[in-house]
Amino acid sequence: MRLSFRSLFSFAICGATLVAPFAATPAEVAPPDSTQPVVWRAIRPGAERATPTADHGIQILLFRFSLDRFRAEVSLGRGWPPRPETAAAVRRRRKAIAVVNGGFFDQRGAPLGLRIEQGKTRVRLRRKVDWGVLLLEGASARIVHSREIDRGTPVLGAIQVGPRLVVAGKPLKLKPQLARRTAVALDDDGRRLTLVVVDKAIDANELAARLAACGFDSALMLDGGASTQLALDAGGVQVDIRGAYPVPDHLVIVAGPPMPASR
Repeated sequence: MRLSFRSLFSFAICGATLVAPFAATPAEVAPPDSTQPVVWRAIRPGAERATPTADHGIQILLFRFSLDRFRAEVSLGRGWPPRPETAAAVRRRRKAIAVVNGGFFDQRGAPLGLRIEQGKTRVRLRRKVDWGVLLLEGASARIVHSREIDRGTPVLGAIQVGPRLVVAGKPLKLKPQLARRTAVALDDDGRRLTLVVVDKAIDANELAARLAACGFDSALMLDGGASTQLALDAGGVQVDIRGAYPVPDHLVIVAGPPMPASR
């Protein structure tokens, strides 16, 4: 999301036109949703999909990957500011299983907030913001608040963005606002990472409550609105949800064993 960009956008997929604004900001814990647990279906060893339904029949696309079989990586475009790419272009270039858009960026296309790619810090931590950070640590991942970052912790990848949606299994109360959404969610041991995409406008509170009801321990909103995009090809399942424009960084899932995190 270009933070200074305020207009709505139109986006066509599967014959439908979607109109959505931008994401909300966090406040306090909200009561959990009572929706029934999600049903997972295997698409290949170590990868599963689910499509729980929110209010008004809106489908939430969930793709879960075991981090002992797949690697989650942060990918930035070449140069500075990073050259923007679509998720589909990154998936083809990286021969990846799945790719979603990453975090916020400014008018120049420069990412805002911490970005660590292949163990190297490409963008420094943005302090004094109420954002979360996805930390990729090889065979596991964590989502923490920006103030909880331990500089001595070795990580392979990181994206700082926000707001957080779920903390310790409970949904956060967020500023009500409708938008298309991209998010990432983790199980309690951090060894399974789930990509979350909603290609219709959904309230952030509803998404947070639904993800908590699905049993996730933590979840973090990535950039959304016009940036939301997913390119996936796994086990015969192909998905191509396009954004309104290419973006400078992505969260990428590739096949293969995890790499050890190094300092």
